[in-house]
Parts: sequence; C-alpha cells; structure tokens
Amino acid sequence: MLLTLLLILADIPQALFSSFCSKEVVDSVYNECRIEAESEFGKDAAVGTDYLMADWAYRVSLLDLAEHCLDKALDSDVSDMVLRADCLSLASAVARLRGNLPSAIGYAEECLAIDRENGDEANISSSLNNIAGLYMTYGDVATARKYIDEALEIEERLGRSAYLAIRYGVAAEIYLHQGHHTEALEFVDKALRLDSLDNRVGKIAVRRSQKAEVLMDMGRDDEALTELQTAVPVFREMNNLNSLAISLAQMGEILMRKGQISQSSAAFLESIEVCIESGNKYIESRNRNGMWQLYREQNADMALEHLERYVELQSVLNSDKASEQMQAFNVKYETLKKEQTIVLQKQRLLWAGILVVLLVILLVLAVTVVVLKIRSAKETKKKNAQLVKANIDKDRLLALIRNNVPKEASREIEDIADVEVTMPKIQLTPRELQIAELCATGMINKEIALRLGISQRTVEVHKNNIFKKLGINNTVELMRYMQMRFADKQ
Repeated sequence: MLLTLLLILADIPQALFSSFCSKEVVDSVYNECRIEAESEFGKDAAVGTDYLMADWAYRVSLLDLAEHCLDKALDSDVSDMVLRADCLSLASAVARLRGNLPSAIGYAEECLAIDRENGDEANISSSLNNIAGLYMTYGDVATARKYIDEALEIEERLGRSAYLAIRYGVAAEIYLHQGHHTEALEFVDKALRLDSLDNRVGKIAVRRSQKAEVLMDMGRDDEALTELQTAVPVFREMNNLNSLAISLAQMGEILMRKGQISQSSAAFLESIEVCIESGNKYIESRNRNGMWQLYREQNADMALEHLERYVELQSVLNSDKASEQMQAFNVKYETLKKEQTIVLQKQRLLWAGILVVLLVILLVLAVTVVVLKIRSAKETKKKNAQLVKANIDKDRLLALIRNNVPKEASREIEDIADVEVTMPKIQLTPRELQIAELCATGMINKEIALRLGISQRTVEVHKNNIFKKLGINNTVELMRYMQMRFADKQ
C-alpha cells in the first residue's frame, strides 16, 4: 500500500510545489484526500482523490497543482456526473484566475448543462455564481448580474447561510461595477453578517476586502484601509494568496491616492509577487496598472515596463476567442432559459387541465349527491305519509282495544287488521314474546313489570331489544305486529 501511494504521489511534478507548501505537506494532504475519496466516491475514488486534492490546492492558491489534478480528473472516465460537474466548476474557477477565459467558459458551460440536467438547485446556484464571476472578469457586468440574480433567488429559497453569503459577495462586486454603491454595500454587509454569525474567520476577511472595494469606490478610503488592515493578517495566516493579492492591490491604490508613494509601491510589488507565485493573472494586471500610474511621471522606464506587462495580460484576459465564447455561451443560456420557460408553461397547462377535469368530476359527483338526496327526501316523505296513516289506524286499534268494545268494534278491528303490512318474522326469546303479548293487550311498562315480577327498567330493556329485532320504533307498531302474528297462528 505504501509503495502504491508513493507511486501515485510521484505523478505530481516537483515544479508544482512551492515555497508556500513543501512536498511533505502535499504528500500528507494527498493521502488524506485518497482516504476520504475511497469512502465517499466508491469506484470513482481515483477521480475523487484528484478533485479533493485540486480543491485543497485551489484554497491554498497552488493553482498549478490544482490545474494538474483537475486535468487528470477530467481526462478520466467517471460514472458520477455530479463529481464531474464539481471538477468542471473548480476547473473553471482555476482557469479564470489563470486568465484563461476560453477554458473557463468551456468548463462552466459543461458544468451548468450537467447541473440543469440533474435538476440540483444547489449545484445550479454554484454554476451560476461561477459564470457571473466570469462575465464580471470579462467586463460584461450586465450579463453577470443576470446570472447572479438567478443564483441569489435560488439560494434565498434554499436558505444555505454559507453559500448565500458567497452569492451576496459576488452580487456586491457586480452591483459595484454597475455603479450601484448603496445596493453593493447592502449586499456585502449581508454577507459579512452571515459569515460573522457562523464565525467563518477566513470568509469574514474576504467580506472585509469586498467591503473595502465598495468603500474605495465611494471615496471612503480611510474606512476601506481599516477593513484591509484587519483582513490582510488573516490572509497571511491562512495562506489565502488570491485574497491576499487582491487586498494588497487595494491597499496600493488607496496609498497611491494618499500620495504615499513608497508604501503604495511596496503593496503593489508584494501583490505582484504573490500573483506570480499563485498564477493569478487577473489581479496581476490590476497591480501592473497601479504601478504604471504610480511611476509614469517619476520613472518613465519602470512605468513603461509595467504598462507593457499590463497590456500583455489584458490581451490574454480579453481575447477575441474569449469574446466569441462568452457571446455563444450567453446565447445558449438564453435559449435554455426559453426552453425551460416553455417546459414550465406546458407543465402548468397540464396541471391546469388535470385540475379542470378534477373540478368537473367533483361537480358531477356533487350534482349526483344532490339528486340522490332529493330523491331520498321524496321517498322518505312518501314513507312518512304512509307511516302517519298507518299510525292513525294503529291508534284507532289501540283505542278500541283499551275501550274493550269487541262487539261494536269487531268489524272495524277486522278491517284494520286486514291492511296488508309486511312485518319481519323474527325469533323472539320466551321473555321477549311474553312482554310483546302483554304490550298487545294494551298494558303499559309499569303494569307488565308488576305482572311479571320484574323491574320496569328490565321491561324497557326487553322492549328495546324487541324493537331492534323487529325493526320497529314504538309500542303501537309492536301491537300491530302481535295482531298479525296472532292472525297467522290462527
């Protein structure tokens, strides 16, 4: 295993190590990345190792090493498309710092396409943020704002504090380049507040550097210098070379405006040294421009030397090829957005159609229920009318029985008894039958209880059981049932 590891590490050229990071440190980090990748990426562990190593190298500003590892990762077959998208995103960020905008655009385009296909909003947000940075580097801030606004919309919905702070930071830079100082300051203060709440020390220093940029553009140099003096020591301690280069360039510009030539020159030259070490052509061009302005009246030869290098870097950063790719990429983005809009509209129409069908079904069901209720009400009304008539007849029968007038009423009793009524033939218990027969003679509950030597409550319980079995509701119906039962026996 150790031999294998040494062979793997031997792939990293010695030239990629710098005074900022020894080979021993790189070897140790690479081993840690390999172990993490084996547990996280499975069969894509080799690519995952290169990606994690590149990510670490990028964070410590070893851009050559990051680029080397990313080239290996992107040249390898990988089944995990999310991992490939992560490699592309990082490769785009590295290429941007190296001033290779055509490559940065190509990586960003492929990365966003994968993220869109996967439908992962978090990754889409990261890709949009990266692309916004590319357009800002190129100088097309209007297009950059379009991308960062979409990324902000996604992150505010997702509510991821750390990533939202990053989006706010990029938005601050873009809005600043558009001249919207108030909005830019609001964005950077939001980002600073989010990072401060989670005590992200490195990010807090980055926000201070971004805030200094806004304050400088507003003419508040003293406040900006205070922010930078707080941030620079953090960048030195954390070996964040890119942010250190930016902050030193900012300090150089402020000191130049204050007329402090030697201090300004020292800041610019240190920033240039860091840029060369990290390969950051974008910030180097800013420093070269600063040195040219600083010495153009005092030392023409030195000023010209920096101006020539500045022009050289700008030609790389703003190449015709980059311009063509940026325009082509923007066209693809707009086309994709239109296609997504069409898809969303179709989906909305589909759901609207489904909703209409459901509403029609519900309406039909509601009408059916109403019709059934009306019919049921009519049937119930009809049955109630019949029941009222039957009850009247039964009451007459009960009255005749109670008055004990068999001769005069015999004919009427026979007429009422002859009314055809279908009653359920249910088997009653001996006690229930005994109570039913006594009820048929006109005896009330109290009289039945005395006759049988039981409680009145027991009589009521038996009667209720009889009612349930026969499906009747009162004593009159029970009397009629018993009359019919008696007639059937005869």
